[in-house]
Amino acid sequence: MNYDQGNVSSNTQEDFDEITQQIRVLQSSQDELSRSIRNLQVRAARIYNQKAAVSRIPSDVLSMIFEECRQLNPQWSGVLFLLHQSPVEVRLSHVSSHWREVALTSPSLWSSIHYPFAHKEVTLMEYLKRSDGSLLDVYIGPWRQHPQIEHVLTNIILPHLPRFRQLVLDAVSRETLAWLLATFHNVSAPALTRLRVMCRGPMSTAGPIASANLFTKGAPLLSDVRFDSVAVILPKTEAKTLHFCPPPGPPFPLAHEKLFRALSAFPSLRTLHMKSAIELNSATPVPLIRLPSLRELVVYGLAVSTGIRIFDVISTPNIESLYLVDMNCSAISAIHRFITRSYPDAFQSLRVLRYIKCEFSEDMDIHFLRATPGISQLLVPVDKTNYLIRMLVNSDKQAAIHGCAPLWPELRTVTLHTGYCAQVVGAGGVPDDEPSPTMNLLQELVTGRKMLGRPLSKLCFKGPNAGPFANEFHWGLNRAKEFVPTEVVFCQVPALLQDGGQEYDWAIVAEAYGMQLRQFLHQVQGIRQQLTTILPPNFSFQQLRRRVDGPA
Repeated sequence: MNYDQGNVSSNTQEDFDEITQQIRVLQSSQDELSRSIRNLQVRAARIYNQKAAVSRIPSDVLSMIFEECRQLNPQWSGVLFLLHQSPVEVRLSHVSSHWREVALTSPSLWSSIHYPFAHKEVTLMEYLKRSDGSLLDVYIGPWRQHPQIEHVLTNIILPHLPRFRQLVLDAVSRETLAWLLATFHNVSAPALTRLRVMCRGPMSTAGPIASANLFTKGAPLLSDVRFDSVAVILPKTEAKTLHFCPPPGPPFPLAHEKLFRALSAFPSLRTLHMKSAIELNSATPVPLIRLPSLRELVVYGLAVSTGIRIFDVISTPNIESLYLVDMNCSAISAIHRFITRSYPDAFQSLRVLRYIKCEFSEDMDIHFLRATPGISQLLVPVDKTNYLIRMLVNSDKQAAIHGCAPLWPELRTVTLHTGYCAQVVGAGGVPDDEPSPTMNLLQELVTGRKMLGRPLSKLCFKGPNAGPFANEFHWGLNRAKEFVPTEVVFCQVPALLQDGGQEYDWAIVAEAYGMQLRQFLHQVQGIRQQLTTILPPNFSFQQLRRRVDGPA
């Protein structure tokens, strides 16, 4: 009996081993069949996809489409990297093998660098490799001093400085700004065309921000330069555009003598925006800054808030466009008096005159009109006592009496901002009997210009309540059986500032990126402070960051 049991056990084991082996063989065959099926499915999908129209787009055209996709996505979308969302160029390279091949062979697609937040060290090196010699748009900041960041900037980013096309330096304090500027001191930037220097953060001390020399070895292609309230001294440049922008928060004035040195580097300057306050007193006499090539000048009320008169600082005899923004009546009167005294040696080329959110006083001097005979475009805010329009109407009446040409003979376009004043017309824009004094003035201007043979070509109402103003104006004009081409532009008050020289351009995109990033970091800091009260004492955010590969 024992023999029979042993024999049965032996046979059972052999059967089990044989079955197990057969199962392995079948599983191996199944795996091989599965791989073969998957390979065939991939081949079939590729053949099928090749029939689709999108797959037949030539690689060069597809590369152009990719570049358009990158341009249409705001550059500050790099902030999404903080939330582990890939930028558009990375997502495009993950669609298919063909798209990846095209993306990786399109250097311009990888030419936008945002360090240290959007691109960590490894990613930064990969972007620089994939950009393959193309020109770079580089955003450094918001800058906080850290040994590793300084190492990356010095050893990885700076060697590629000859490829920089655009550079934005974003600091968070006077100290970090000084360190950043010192890093780019004794170097050259042969391809750089656009430069933005920002200092957006808490200021521990008041007074002008220290200036610094930049690119002492040359930046010959610079064309557009934007600074916060800091006078960066550049070598002689042929740049045509220069902005001095105020940082958020308390105004820190530009030192007068440093401003002189900064502007002296721009002998060919054509566009100057003065939005930062200028220090009134100077320890030493400062020469007049002469800008004979300047054609467009934008001056904000903040620039003269210290009591300084802008034309005591700069000489611009040949400007064609003058934009005055957010100024009180005394500042406007001072500018008018200077222009009047300069006749006929200066301001004879002035064609465009804009007053955005400005006030006028009653002591308007008619000689100001005589001193600016070339005005063809005028922009003024609407109010109940528009002394400039009133003076213009009165001068036209005098011209009609004496049978001579009006003082502004070339005036053709008048734009009226309606968003800065209280409602001076009826709610619906159609009065019951007589038009308002404001509309009476405009109607007299239109009628008088037509009688003098100098009719207006366009009258534009612009603002959130432009409709009622235009309705009342048309009502009165129809009663007088007169006509003038009219344009009505509905927009909110912030949009009116665009008429003061603000444009949606590369610098606005850079500022929006920095602002969005700061808001995000501020929210993160607030969450950390809330969590600190409930987390254990030995909890480390640094360890958590390393585990999730997120920002500190």
